Amino acid sequence: MEDIASVYLNLLQRWMRSAPRYIHNCQDRPELACYGSGENGWGVQTNQKALAAIAVLSANAGLNPAEAGSSREELKSLALRLLRFSLQSHLEGDYHCTDGTSWGHTWISALGIERMMHGVEALWPGLTEADRLLLRRVLLSECDWLLEHYEVVAGLYNHEGRNKPESNLWNGALLHRTADMYPDSPHAACYREKGTIFLMNAVSVPSDEWNETVKDGRKVADWFVGANFFESYALHHHGYLNVGYMVICLSNMAMLHFAFKQRGSKPPEALYHRMRGLWEVVKLCTFPDGRLLRIGGDTRVRYTYCQDYVIPVWHMVKDALNEPDCDRFEAGWLEQIRLEMDANGDDTFLSARCGPLAQSSPLYYTRLESDRAAALSMGLVWRSWIGRGEAAAQPEEDKNEDKEEARASVPAIRQEEGGACSWHDAYHGAYLHRDANRIASWVWEAAEKPQGLCIPAHASDMAEWRENLSVRLSGLGRITSQRLERHDGVRFPGGFLTWGSLLVHTEGLLAEGQADYDVARSQLVCAALPDGKHMLVLQYATALERRTYMREVKGLHLLIPNDLFNGSKRTYVHGKGAISAQGSQGDGDAWRTGSRWLNADDRLGVIAVYGTDELSVYRPVKRQIGLKEKPNNIGMEGMLYADEICGPIRLGLQVFEPHQVIADAGYVLQAGERNEGTAAYAGSEQLLTADAGSDGTCRSVRIRGADGELYVLAANFGEVAAAVHFEGSEGRELASGETTASGADGLLKAELQPGTARLWRLR
Repeated sequence: MEDIASVYLNLLQRWMRSAPRYIHNCQDRPELACYGSGENGWGVQTNQKALAAIAVLSANAGLNPAEAGSSREELKSLALRLLRFSLQSHLEGDYHCTDGTSWGHTWISALGIERMMHGVEALWPGLTEADRLLLRRVLLSECDWLLEHYEVVAGLYNHEGRNKPESNLWNGALLHRTADMYPDSPHAACYREKGTIFLMNAVSVPSDEWNETVKDGRKVADWFVGANFFESYALHHHGYLNVGYMVICLSNMAMLHFAFKQRGSKPPEALYHRMRGLWEVVKLCTFPDGRLLRIGGDTRVRYTYCQDYVIPVWHMVKDALNEPDCDRFEAGWLEQIRLEMDANGDDTFLSARCGPLAQSSPLYYTRLESDRAAALSMGLVWRSWIGRGEAAAQPEEDKNEDKEEARASVPAIRQEEGGACSWHDAYHGAYLHRDANRIASWVWEAAEKPQGLCIPAHASDMAEWRENLSVRLSGLGRITSQRLERHDGVRFPGGFLTWGSLLVHTEGLLAEGQADYDVARSQLVCAALPDGKHMLVLQYATALERRTYMREVKGLHLLIPNDLFNGSKRTYVHGKGAISAQGSQGDGDAWRTGSRWLNADDRLGVIAVYGTDELSVYRPVKRQIGLKEKPNNIGMEGMLYADEICGPIRLGLQVFEPHQVIADAGYVLQAGERNEGTAAYAGSEQLLTADAGSDGTCRSVRIRGADGELYVLAANFGEVAAAVHFEGSEGRELASGETTASGADGLLKAELQPGTARLWRLR
């Protein structure tokens, strides 16, 4: 069996064979070259990341020149030319970026430096005295600018412009790194001081303002500037629950962690501030195969960038926290990288999925290629340092915490019997429950809101979040999106219940002078039952106070990726037969099943309980999951293909009068269910049934759980309180724990406030 170090090496060698096609040689300065576009901003950082990967490869003792397509000396020479381009195009150099500007002195300049420094260390013996002097000038120049011109700020909310967790981390890291490299600098002590302020206000939470714990000689409260994370460790970065940037923060911790370890220097305690708590949440948001469980979604290319930089995170937490699951995560993710490279067939990391992106933006495409290369090179170098030298500078009280104690230190994480656990953040309306069989989540304040998920626990290839499980309405504008009005909910042992309302907004209409407008209101209810298998989703959408038009209406809207990660094939068994769906391309039409139940790959069941007579499989013409829609990317092909399970589905121009109901349906999802199990539930009123309730806007679903218990979910989609009633001798509400007995007529009765839902376990 191939050892992990060899896997890293082989992946980088394969990539190196494709890298020369993106190398630009500077004709007027033959000693300089750049990878990618070479322009200021991300072009500079793309080159820095590529040079780090190539430098690490050139220094690795196991390098096979035939596999890399270049000799060791050729790789070293190329890496030096890329480094010299980076240094000379800085404000301290005598050259320029390919757009004619010089880079440096920005909030993000330190990031590319931090991501390239392990490569610089690999090249160090081959640097000339002039190289080293210019490197020193660049680092001191950046640190002086941070010291004199950049204020440390922090804030919880993206829209306030002060949410700076990741940049506080990388700027603080650069200040400490530079002070350690150049202790003779006249400002070294000041670098450390401000660097610590940055680090203490990176993964910072509101309670830090009163925290008496002493770190780096002062109380946490005395270092405090502001909170970037909620107490739950949720992060509202880029305007949504951003699991990816939780990872980015940890990855920048890892870069300085290993830099100090290799130099034999003591890292500041501030570097690890709240590392353990953040890691526990990130770990909950990781599939067993290492893929990130991004419950809040993603506005960018799936399974790139943030996913790549989790590699150094795993190495750091294994080294500093002795985390036992990192080896499994690492092996699983490296295998997925290999799988994608095999599918590409050209030694690139991403060309099959991201080919259209490469044509539309060479800058963006090479940025992603270099991210993966840089992260793999970090893994190749730093894996060998795990367990060597001194442990991380953790607070004394944290050093002996076991896993259960660590998770208990994050109040938002609840441990349950049998190894199950849950996490919740109130601001984002985020709910996550995991057990051995099922992953269930719902997030209102999501990237493409809202987003739900119910899949088998090991089915990372079935996860997609783009308005998943939310009725999909497309207006006549170029972009249709949903804006959150309200949400509420509760979690309980084994699951959660949440409800909310959104306004569907369409913008960019064709007619001259026609203004953007809200086209509909969408009300949703989601209940993850405490049986480890079932999720109920109720959808109710109505037109607003004006006549409106739609291009498409897709009830349920369950997205099931069908691309290279699952072999580009799905099998859907239903009541009238089966469908074999080849991924990555379709006919742009809906395959009608004539059945109200369907099972995907014999492991995920879906049943329409009311509101539609059949489920359909919509097959887009091309990959549709990609960058979040903006005016500059409308119509661009996506980077991941997904089948869309819908019911009802209505395609083509449709008109709706004021307040007309557009969609009104309820569904059951069954994680880990076989074909026959889904068929049995769909065909038995003893197992599953629906009731319209006593009012026209109330809906209820009764279901026999996998635990043998009987549950009733009721929702009021109206504007006034309403009464519901159902059969049963006794009902215990899961949210409150209160028990209600039936009346003389054998019915349980309850009141529902408008726009809310309740869930009972019946006796």
